[in-house]
This record gives sequence, structure tokens and C-alpha cells, in this order.
Amino acid sequence: MQIELGTPNHQTDTFSSSPPVIVLADDLFFVTRLTDVISRVGGCPVVVEVADALVPAVDLHFPVLMLLDLKTPGDWEAAIRRCKLSPQNKQIPIYAFGSHVDTDTLRRARQAGADHAWARSKMMEELVTVVQGHVHPPMQAVDGSQDVLSRTAVAGLLEFNRGEFFEQHEYLELAWNEERRPVREMYQGILQVGVAFLQIERGNWRGALKMFRRGLPRLRTLPAVCQGVDMAAFRATSEEIHAEITALGSERMSEFSATRFPTIRFENPYNTEDIDALGVNLPDH
Repeated sequence: MQIELGTPNHQTDTFSSSPPVIVLADDLFFVTRLTDVISRVGGCPVVVEVADALVPAVDLHFPVLMLLDLKTPGDWEAAIRRCKLSPQNKQIPIYAFGSHVDTDTLRRARQAGADHAWARSKMMEELVTVVQGHVHPPMQAVDGSQDVLSRTAVAGLLEFNRGEFFEQHEYLELAWNEERRPVREMYQGILQVGVAFLQIERGNWRGALKMFRRGLPRLRTLPAVCQGVDMAAFRATSEEIHAEITALGSERMSEFSATRFPTIRFENPYNTEDIDALGVNLPDH
């Protein structure tokens, strides 16, 4: 699937659950090569032909990866800087590529904030590996992922499943503060997705996107089951909702039914769904 963003007024009535990859290029040979690889590994290529269209495309699609041909017309340095200054976009990896003899351009791309600035030949050699690694990132072993959930985390998940998205934030934030190991990313990611759901209920499209785009990247490389939580199912459904909300836009977000919010499947080691019985005390604010 290739989406051309040729004008600022481009709209789409469909959404794809395939991870988007943005390609900034206007050379037909490289565009064809890049989009073919992205599609073959299961990504959704989004092509922009001028640097000024890069940031709007990132805001619209929230890609997992950006590939930038430094021969493309426009101020790509400013576009890279704007992407890296945005809290929800700064973690998106940027691979820029250009002539191997034009070392000054490659240096400028790095200084602007590109994570990698490679010769075009190297980009083509590493293309499949790079795209595959970001479209389907390998699950990572996380310290603490084999342990049981804390009582505080269970309280947060119970509130989440009841649709109490403000309260789930309170408990999962406390669980995040109590846990110092990398597994705490799961708590923060879930609570931020929960706040995104709360923003959808309130009709705040921009607020929902902001929270999705902060929370979902925290969950992408967690094990499929983490502390007894079925992360694979929750992650997949949340990413689908994010893609649909993005495509609907602020004017049509009301078409989305909150009944489709997922519940989180998890092992509760405390044999109770009574939050008071868990003995968790939230701090006074």
C-alpha cells in the first residue's frame, strides 16, 4: 500500500494496521526500491516528495521509521530538527542517505538530528535489515518480566478493565514509581494508552494521539507475556485503535465506539478483584 501525500489537503478514509514507514524521496528508482522493501516486510510505505511535507506526514501517520534521501528538494534540515524537537516524535529513528563523496551533506544531516546518515550504497545494502528491524522489532528480555505483578499494578489493571481510565493512571503511576527495573516501562505504556482512551471519551483528538504516541512505543519490544500480562494482544488492539483514530481525524472521531476499548488479560496472583483488599494506598495530591 503506497500513500502519496502530494498536497496539504490529502485525506484518507481508510487506515492500515501495518506499521507506517515514511520515505522522503523524489527519485523514482529509489522510491520504487524503498516502497517495495517496506511492503514486502509488512510495513505501510508513505511517500513524500518534498521536505516541507515531512512533518505533516509524521504527524498524520506516526511512523516507526523515516528514510530520507538528502537529494530531495526543500529544507530537510529544518524538517529533521522539528521531528526531533517533538516529545512524541523524537524517538522515531531517522535514516538519511546521500552521496558518499558529499561528506558535508551527511555531516549536516547528523547535526540536524538524523540518527544515521549513510552513503546511498550502504543504505541500499542494509535496507532490508533496517526496515525489518523497525517494522517487526525483536522482543527484548526485560529485567523483572518473569516476576508476578505488584499489588499496585494489579489495582491499576483492574481499574483499566472497568473503564476507569483516570483511576488506572493513579495506580499505574504509583506502580511505576515503586518499580525501578526496566519492566516499569510496561506500567507507563499501559497507563498512557489508558489516558489516550480517556481523551477519546472526552472528544480530545489531539490529546488522544499525543498519549498514544507516548505510550505505544514503550510497549513495542516488551515480551508477548510480561509479568503475566498478555502484552501481544493488548498492544495489537491498541495500535489498531490508534491507527483508526488517526485516520478518522478530529471531526469524525465520534464515529469510534468506546465499546471497542480492550480489556487487559493478566494473571492476578492475589485472588481478589477487590482493590481495597489489595491494601494499596494512593498518595495524597
